[in-house]
Amino acid sequence: MKYIFLLSIPVFMSVLAFSQQPINQLTKDENGNDMLLGCCTREALNREPFAAWFNTNYFNYKVDTSLIASLKQNMQRKQFLLFMGTWCGDSKREVPRILKVLDYCGVRDEQVKIVMVSNAESMYKQSPAHEEKGLNILRVPTLIVYENNTEINRLIEYPVESLEKDLLKILSRQLYKPNYAKAQPLTPVLNEVK
Repeated sequence: MKYIFLLSIPVFMSVLAFSQQPINQLTKDENGNDMLLGCCTREALNREPFAAWFNTNYFNYKVDTSLIASLKQNMQRKQFLLFMGTWCGDSKREVPRILKVLDYCGVRDEQVKIVMVSNAESMYKQSPAHEEKGLNILRVPTLIVYENNTEINRLIEYPVESLEKDLLKILSRQLYKPNYAKAQPLTPVLNEVK
């Protein structure tokens, strides 16, 4: 019983720290454009000016439904940590697609943490609370897949084959080498997903 209680303390502290962070921080970039920073909900992406590109890329993406059953089998007990920038063209294209695939697979919102990073020179690819610290986030979007607080693998910037095929390789622990793999060593332990 003491062991279970001790294990729950870090989880509680992680949830407490997450709940104290501002969510959906709206700010301006150096050019005066709206930009989200830090931990965000999907609802923030469905508000203007982000909804224009988010909804277009979400609804126009055709999910490879032939792989969904296989993906669903491997989604339980997985957590997803997604770093992106609302200023980044790759993020604008890939994140709506990633979220659509996760939706098709029945992934719950609690399994996904979205962190927005800055494009300001002094905070480039960093978030205000530095959730990226120690995770080698050099390109966005980066989707890190965890199981039992251990990184399985990650998608970096764009898929190698397709989102569905790449995710299936990651989730089924097949050999998968993401883009820029040499520049981004895998992180062994999850700091905080939620």
